Amino acid sequence: MARRAGASRPKCRSRRAKNIVNRGAPSIPGSGIHEMGTARIGANPKTSVLDKWNQTHDVKNLFVTDGAAFTSVGCQNPTLTMMALTTRCCERIVERGKRGEFA
Repeated sequence: MARRAGASRPKCRSRRAKNIVNRGAPSIPGSGIHEMGTARIGANPKTSVLDKWNQTHDVKNLFVTDGAAFTSVGCQNPTLTMMALTTRCCERIVERGKRGEFA
């Protein structure tokens, strides 16, 4: 693998790991975090904050569609999943609004 100009030398000397190159400055703390898990989804208000539609159990018409609803985090960026949950939630809100459920 060709080394970029200014790239540092490989840090790992393992026989299995080859061509590991630091490709820039280390990330700044907080620049790539995705805070998750503070508003769990569930059917039981005693053990969860949100229902299956991302609506809070105890505050009428409050919806949470960010990573707070996730109970765990994978190694992938969760942004597309958050966008999908938000789209699903918005569709549900529009559907309920058409039925006159919001006053």
